[in-house]
Amino acid sequence: MVLWLFLLLFFMFVPLYSLIRLVKSLASKVRGQTIQSKFFDVLTANIIYCLILTGFYLNKVMGKEAGEPLYIYEMTGAGIDGYASLANEHIVSVIVLLTLGLIGFWLLTLNYGSLPPLIHVIASIAAILNLVFAFTYLTHTGFVHKGEKISVLLLQFSFVSMILLYSARLKNSLDQFIAGLDGQKPDYENRLLLFFYKLSVRYRKIPRLWAIVLFPAAVMIQLILVLFGQRPDSFIRVFLETSSFNYSIIPAPKPEMLPGDGHYLCTVAAKGHKKLVKPIRAGIRHNERIIVNRQLLITNAFENILEQYLPSFHKTVRRFYDRYGYPISIHIRTKWSADIIYLMMKPLEWFFLFVLYTVDRKPENRISIQYSELRQRQEIYQI
Repeated sequence: MVLWLFLLLFFMFVPLYSLIRLVKSLASKVRGQTIQSKFFDVLTANIIYCLILTGFYLNKVMGKEAGEPLYIYEMTGAGIDGYASLANEHIVSVIVLLTLGLIGFWLLTLNYGSLPPLIHVIASIAAILNLVFAFTYLTHTGFVHKGEKISVLLLQFSFVSMILLYSARLKNSLDQFIAGLDGQKPDYENRLLLFFYKLSVRYRKIPRLWAIVLFPAAVMIQLILVLFGQRPDSFIRVFLETSSFNYSIIPAPKPEMLPGDGHYLCTVAAKGHKKLVKPIRAGIRHNERIIVNRQLLITNAFENILEQYLPSFHKTVRRFYDRYGYPISIHIRTKWSADIIYLMMKPLEWFFLFVLYTVDRKPENRISIQYSELRQRQEIYQI
């Protein structure tokens, strides 16, 4: 419980801090930042960067490539997997862009006022390009898609936080830039520079110089990427070469059916390493043959006890299991993940066994008949 609370607070800190920073930057006048506030700005930016890289990793290992069929269970119609929201072939380009944006954020946060004009402009452009990419990803994924949910939600969470934090930093940078112009008598002989000066003082919204050099800067970044073997249109293709999302161009084929309904303890018994999960025999579930182990038999016998002695409570437990058990099962795709679920269930297994030996005269008989033809004839709920 303490661990979950810590993780919740950790994840809530990032967007809440970013939102507070943006609100303060929009509401307050120009003022210097303390060392503590700069530290938290940089710390939050680094956390967001790490969360995005984690999202990219999950996008690669859990998401299916565009054009491949998804799998769904015949009995429930529930999906097993989802598509990658970004084309993994072009992820390197995105990582380079995000790294440059993070470095730009560091420079604007820690060294503002001492940055040469060209470095200041390049750092600002890198941050702006990150905002453009983040906004594009959010509109690309939206709310309705067949994507891999964990990676999509993590990336959406991270990019929203990035937009808030980077926007706050750019707003502070702009305020300091405008403040430095106030009270200064321009001595520009060049009419174009004088025009920019008047625009900056009059409108005080965005430095027009950024908008003018934005495209050339993006081209320069692409040329650098080409030198490292990346395609010049990789920032576009990373969205286009996907399936089921708003900017996808590769059609999603019809999903393929798999037997069963995705029961996650059945999945553990079937997919885990045999020396650990110890499958013992075949069983019958919904007229389908499955592999069962002792943990599965004990869990099902415990539900049998609940249904017999506490029917109302059993219905509540059953609803909870149906709601949360399946989302766990769809991510058990390897032997190691099945092993982890098996070990996590061990304390509950021991508790179930303790209850069975406490209330049942012949607990081993009840355990042994689970998922058997004899148990099928009893026509009671199965876990």
